[in-house]
Amino acid sequence: MSIEPPPIDARTYRELYAEARARIPVHLPEWTNLNDADPGVTLLQLWAYMTESLLYRSALIPERNRVAFLRLLGYGRQPAQAARGLVTFTHQRPTLEPVRLAPDLEVAAGSVPFRTDSGLEVLPVEAKAYLKRTIDLDAATRAEVEEEYAAAYASFLDDGVDLAYYETTEVEWAAAERTALDLGDSIDGVLWLALLARTGDDVELVRDALANGVLTLGVVPDERADARALPPVGTPTASETGIEIQRPDAAEPLPSELAARVPRYVPVPVSGGTDLLQEPGVVELRLPDQTGLRSWDLDPNEEGVGGFPPALEGDAADRLVTWLRIGPAAAADGRPATPAPPRLRWVGINAAAVRQRTHVANAQLGRGDGSADQQVRLASTPVLLESVDLTVGGQRWRRVDDLMTADAEVPVPGGVARPPTDEVDRASVFTLDRFSGEVRFGDGIHGRRPPPGAVIAATYDHGGGRAGMVDPGAITTGVTLPTGIKVTNPTRTTGGAEAESVELAQARIAGHLRHRDRLVTEQDVREVAAATPGVELARIDVLPLLHPDLPEVTTPGVVTLVVVPRFDPVHPATPEPDRATLDAVCRHVDPRRLVTTELHLRGPRYRRVWVSIGAEPLPGVEFAVLRDAVERTLRSWCSPLSGGPRGTGWPLATDLERLELWSVAARADGVARIVDVHLAAGDGVRVDRVPLGPLELPRLVAVGVRRGEPQPVAELLGATPEVETTSLPIPFVPVEC
Repeated sequence: MSIEPPPIDARTYRELYAEARARIPVHLPEWTNLNDADPGVTLLQLWAYMTESLLYRSALIPERNRVAFLRLLGYGRQPAQAARGLVTFTHQRPTLEPVRLAPDLEVAAGSVPFRTDSGLEVLPVEAKAYLKRTIDLDAATRAEVEEEYAAAYASFLDDGVDLAYYETTEVEWAAAERTALDLGDSIDGVLWLALLARTGDDVELVRDALANGVLTLGVVPDERADARALPPVGTPTASETGIEIQRPDAAEPLPSELAARVPRYVPVPVSGGTDLLQEPGVVELRLPDQTGLRSWDLDPNEEGVGGFPPALEGDAADRLVTWLRIGPAAAADGRPATPAPPRLRWVGINAAAVRQRTHVANAQLGRGDGSADQQVRLASTPVLLESVDLTVGGQRWRRVDDLMTADAEVPVPGGVARPPTDEVDRASVFTLDRFSGEVRFGDGIHGRRPPPGAVIAATYDHGGGRAGMVDPGAITTGVTLPTGIKVTNPTRTTGGAEAESVELAQARIAGHLRHRDRLVTEQDVREVAAATPGVELARIDVLPLLHPDLPEVTTPGVVTLVVVPRFDPVHPATPEPDRATLDAVCRHVDPRRLVTTELHLRGPRYRRVWVSIGAEPLPGVEFAVLRDAVERTLRSWCSPLSGGPRGTGWPLATDLERLELWSVAARADGVARIVDVHLAAGDGVRVDRVPLGPLELPRLVAVGVRRGEPQPVAELLGATPEVETTSLPIPFVPVEC
């Protein structure tokens, strides 16, 4: 049985004063002047004010005791997480000289500060993204234009090649913020980025300014993410950008024969960044010389045909400097590295990554007193550990996680100061509590003590919390921004989270004592992943010895973690983890796993399922009420959150049975009997069982309920198989009146 703490008096100043004043007529009836001007009333008010302050301080004692108990256990609360995002800079100076911005530049969204992670050159150029969006013409329109287009592009057509029509559309990134841009909607699977001179600038002079320069390209992929993999510690990993960036190879003119005029593109050297199809980031592109910043001179009837860049019109065509073709990078065997076309939220230039943090320079923390285990405190928290630069007496000290692993300080005979040596430097260490800002030094045996009188100073960054989660366009100012340079954030920032509460940390003490913050058993993995700060997980399935790419093979040393978030605005009934959720879980479990464990994190694979039911209602029950009840019952039964026999979510690797659905539907309110049940998966073929693999869960796409015989499943699907054809992409210009 738990021990309940005694209640603390929660009375306020007004309640204390009112109670004391009400006792006056009982104990001192001769005291009749109860106005504020009376000295006795003033003393009562002072007493009530001081008592309220004492009660407030007393109420803090249990909170402080709990925090001290957590420290005794070595279980620190999770600090607030700093939000991250991208910003883009605009060159508005009248000159064409690139403007160099140093790293750690402060920008702000109102009163919320952010700082850039790296420097960049802001180039005097604009960028517009275009897509060759596939269009489907109805039979009448296609028959009307087919003869005309076939004659116009006859020289490009070989035997067996059909015309494939597309429409050049400029990408509106504001719309992509709501619905991600799917490169699968394009006819060629790539994004075309046009580098344009600013209005009024000479294109040739802009090419001179950009020649051999470095262009920073920012990419924000869709939040939807399939999986994350954490290989064993020490496994070499390639730093891939996930995308391939090419430019036109216009060094040599195209042949005069129209059929031989085939466009050729060359890769642009890329440096920096991670997998930009998995998480937002910035890469640096090394631009070629002025000759390489050109495109081909094309005839009007070949612009946009096949692999040529889309045709531009008007002002954009006059300001074109060059094209960049952006698509998924190919694997070593030449196949696409990503199984599905990428989905993008934003692509732009002159970009930099930012984090919500405030910089504190050379803060004086005190002086050394020569005592063991001396403590000082940073004034602002939560502290970003990687930013801390602490000095004692002008000498830089190193941060460690545990002072018990530090070397002993070297004794100095006769009190004469000894110059720093490697041996002394190994003992010049400290620990830092990111949440409280407490800095602790050694005792002489484990770590060095700060010399008496030595000045202790620190330069660090701090930040975190939901205040850093700002909408697009919120970051607009910067105190140290150069003149003529504007800044904004094209997408919302992500990852900001508040600190873990004492109550939540206390509730996890039992689990912490059991697993000691290490992933050893299946229960350890589940409990540690559930404690990820900043995310809410509704379900966690731990699959030991299972590799997601080889589910039928037992793989030693591999653990797959299937997570289902509590909320998903896109699929509320069948939630899928987004990129931010998987990244947060990765950051939390990575330092806690065994070094030999290969950990895979992913969401479930949902198998699309259609169900058609024929039913008869009970007498007096309206069929509309029965239809809703049956559909609600089946969706609840198949739910990944509340379905299955135990009501805790449909189990992984559990087949969906037609007769089982029959039984569940028969128990719905108002059902007299079930006539029949039709079950089908994605191919539309009726089956008695839908097999589900180790990582699969069912997703009911549609549930049809009809009186009498069930509706044919083909009517629920409403889809026709696609036929692959060899085609030639050509631009389609709609007729306008």
